[in-house]
Amino acid sequence: MIIDTLENASRYFMLHPSLEQAFDFLENIDDEDFPEGKNELVADHLFVNGMIRDTKNYEDSIWESHDKFMDIHFLADGEERIFYADGSEMKIAQPYNAEKDMTVYEGNGVEIFVPDNGFVIFFPGEIHKAMVHTGTIKKIKKAVVKLGME
Repeated sequence: MIIDTLENASRYFMLHPSLEQAFDFLENIDDEDFPEGKNELVADHLFVNGMIRDTKNYEDSIWESHDKFMDIHFLADGEERIFYADGSEMKIAQPYNAEKDMTVYEGNGVEIFVPDNGFVIFFPGEIHKAMVHTGTIKKIKKAVVKLGME
């Protein structure tokens, strides 16, 4: 897991050949013309899910991990809480679904703090929970980059 700001994104370009393109997309997100829905940057390899959704109660948000894709979470507008969990503390609730590239878990983790204009990278296998409200349910604008790691 990496937590940082877009200003420092270039530090991570060497981790994957498509990270520069992913961060360029995030840096150019316009809150007024938010790119909702699936935005394909490189077919089946690099895409961004733009979401305008309500945050959730902690209990209603799921713990998940992915096997084939790295996630980059970027909050364009609003507030959310994000959590991270060590695999040894978790129990599989739903086995791996290859179509969704997702395993669902039950258990507990810790809250992580993301700075303003910040992002979180979750690598394959890292368990996380996002879109949790900060006190009351509110609408947010969030982009999640999905970057193929195979």
